[in-house]
Amino acid sequence: MLRLVKPTKKYEKSWREAVEEFRKDSKTIKLWEVLGNPDDLDGIIRNARLHSQGKNLPAGWVPYDLLWMIDGDEIVGIASIRHGLTPFLFKAGGHIGYEVKPSKRGCGYANKILQLSLKRFEKLGIEKILVTVFENNVASWKAIEKNGGKLKNRVKVENEKDTTRRYWIKL
Repeated sequence: MLRLVKPTKKYEKSWREAVEEFRKDSKTIKLWEVLGNPDDLDGIIRNARLHSQGKNLPAGWVPYDLLWMIDGDEIVGIASIRHGLTPFLFKAGGHIGYEVKPSKRGCGYANKILQLSLKRFEKLGIEKILVTVFENNVASWKAIEKNGGKLKNRVKVENEKDTTRRYWIKL
């Protein structure tokens, strides 16, 4: 059964395997590093808890929930569910960031991680979700469209090679 869970020591072995796999992949967006040193699982767990409460956030960040998507006992993806939008997130980051472990890409996990994440927004009371994706990430924008995403526009973001597609999903 696929589910989203908060970072926990229970999945330490799978976390370490996922980190190694992400490190070797050139297409990884580094979402897995968002909470600091990925080798410091205790720090990751602590920061995930504090950041979700709006505490000890880096300057300019909004509170967010970092969640792992688990299949059995294996971490197959990571989601960052942002509780609000900064001007940058409104333009190019959106309410959610998600990443599927490289060896699990192309297996439908992007669709499922987005689907499960949308349910979390209902609990936060956020009814209109902005999701962004690079133009060249066809699998991800297809998952967004499959989950009700309506393309608003495409924007060019400074220091990015690819155009960003901006979608809205109404819950």
